[in-house]
Amino acid sequence: MFKQRVGELAKRPHIVAAEASVAQAADLMGREGISCLAAVSGAKVVGFLTENNLVRHFDVDLDLDASIRDFLTKPEGAVSKDMRVSEAVKLLLERVVRHLPVMDFNGSLLGLVTEKELVDALAVDFMVEDAVCSDLMRRDPVTLPADRSVREALALMREKNADCLLALHADKPAGILSERDVLSRIMGFPERLTAPVSHHMTAPVISVPTTAVVYKVILFMRQKGVRRLAVIHENGTLAGMLSQRDILVYARRIGL
Repeated sequence: MFKQRVGELAKRPHIVAAEASVAQAADLMGREGISCLAAVSGAKVVGFLTENNLVRHFDVDLDLDASIRDFLTKPEGAVSKDMRVSEAVKLLLERVVRHLPVMDFNGSLLGLVTEKELVDALAVDFMVEDAVCSDLMRRDPVTLPADRSVREALALMREKNADCLLALHADKPAGILSERDVLSRIMGFPERLTAPVSHHMTAPVISVPTTAVVYKVILFMRQKGVRRLAVIHENGTLAGMLSQRDILVYARRIGL
């Protein structure tokens, strides 16, 4: 029951020079499949760059040749490596962030703990719970017909402050367009902004039934390397979405 400390879960961050360009940083994030970079000047961490930092500006005022310094999240709010996982979950949800920097006793950056590591730590706790996806899922995920343009999708994601949207065809999830898809498939190709979402989304979308047991779903997400799933009714139509954050919110609510 949340006996672990965050120092046991923290992963070494990928490093990028603070003077790197947006294009260079986005390329690194796409190649490595990561959502956050630690930006350094000399030996000092001066900030963090996330997928969200870039995508929310994309197609509006994002200069790919600009330095990433203007898009960094300040390296504040680091947590001790001895913080309990339960407290880390509380803090992550309160701050509405996806990463917490973890410091060692000397005040040096030990690593980052993300929603993924915290959810993985919960898997054993959910073994004794009978929760199913319909108990946790978001019933009103951001959606858009798959034939609408990428530009429309990005505008909707900004409006809803969403990190992804589900593309629908005949009320069934046809694919998902995430911030990672935007960085790896759209950024650097402005002509693709007018293309249908279906041309650049991840498809087919990974889905589970509303009755799927959450413990097994956590293991399934880990196996597939995904952060979110579509939840579907028996007839294949969309019921909702289940993300790592939804799992953490539920775990916090029931006091795991």
